[in-house]
Amino acid sequence: METGDDILAIEEDEMSSGKNAKGLLRKIFWFILRIGLAAAIIGWLVSRNFDKFVQSLADFNYYWLIPACLCYFLHMLVCSWRWYKLAKVLDIQITLFDAFSLTMKSYFFSLVIPGGAIGGDLAKIGFLASRTPKGTKVEGAFTILMDRIVGMVALFSIAIIIILSTLPILMGIDLTVLGLQTKLMHVAAIAVLLGMCAFGLVAMLAIFYHQTLEKIKPIGYLMKMGDRYTNSAVSRMTAATDIYRNQLKLFTEMTVVSIFLVHLNMVVVVFFIMKGLGIENVHLITLTSAVIIGNIAGLIPLTVSGVGLRDVTIATILYAGGVDNATTIPIIFTALILVFNILSGLFFVFDSDKKNKSRSQ
Repeated sequence: METGDDILAIEEDEMSSGKNAKGLLRKIFWFILRIGLAAAIIGWLVSRNFDKFVQSLADFNYYWLIPACLCYFLHMLVCSWRWYKLAKVLDIQITLFDAFSLTMKSYFFSLVIPGGAIGGDLAKIGFLASRTPKGTKVEGAFTILMDRIVGMVALFSIAIIIILSTLPILMGIDLTVLGLQTKLMHVAAIAVLLGMCAFGLVAMLAIFYHQTLEKIKPIGYLMKMGDRYTNSAVSRMTAATDIYRNQLKLFTEMTVVSIFLVHLNMVVVVFFIMKGLGIENVHLITLTSAVIIGNIAGLIPLTVSGVGLRDVTIATILYAGGVDNATTIPIIFTALILVFNILSGLFFVFDSDKKNKSRSQ
């Protein structure tokens, strides 16, 4: 016979199951919505120049995808190596292959977890936590945050330079489709973009001056509260920050490497795609502006892995720079990124094989 406590426990389990089901349905709904938004943007972009889009795909020289894929793979390798170097600063014991494997898994999860690349980082934190010993999990997670900070500092730095260098092109972007076509709107849009980059740089670098921020009473109080409820995790992260601050040379080197072999490398990938489409005589600064600003747009977590937002941004800037039929370029670029991210899921297979062998041994 069931007691009152048993009945209460059953009711609590049912309520918990109901909440979990609702949470799952909510996640599925938003995931489908994000896919739908990405598809709608791509569909709208293609429909504007459908005939040219189909013809350019038919005429595309797919041999140019070989150097494009090699450059994108280099981008992934460099991101893995950068994190590996930053993890060594805090004595996180992972091999270079482990860093590469976990980074590949995070690329795969960036497709399905809200937040795109940031969502992939959250998955990466979870994978790393299962491989690091107790007492180092907070520091391990912080190395991933520091890796993201280095990447963002590199991206925002090069973006500010590129935006200022291509002001005439950006001022010539056609905004009539949005009902906006005044110089004031162009200036406002560029000012917002520059402001986002500048604010991002300040926010990323402010973490190194936490001691100054702690003197501001509300911030200091919140940090102490955070310490109280996270078993001193905040203090451990600020201590790790001080270690990185003393590694200014490494931080600078990783930022420079990120500018050239990560962000500008993506420009090279798009350059090879344009060669495959037979598009010539495009100013390098125009191409760089389109890709860099497009990748910033892709960070906005409204669509899956930035699909759609990145495409329309790249195409719009290239059109403003005089590139005819610019629609096909970002769509092939996005397709390449998606293929690599999906193939990154193969590292789950390799990892499971490795675990099965160790169990049998």
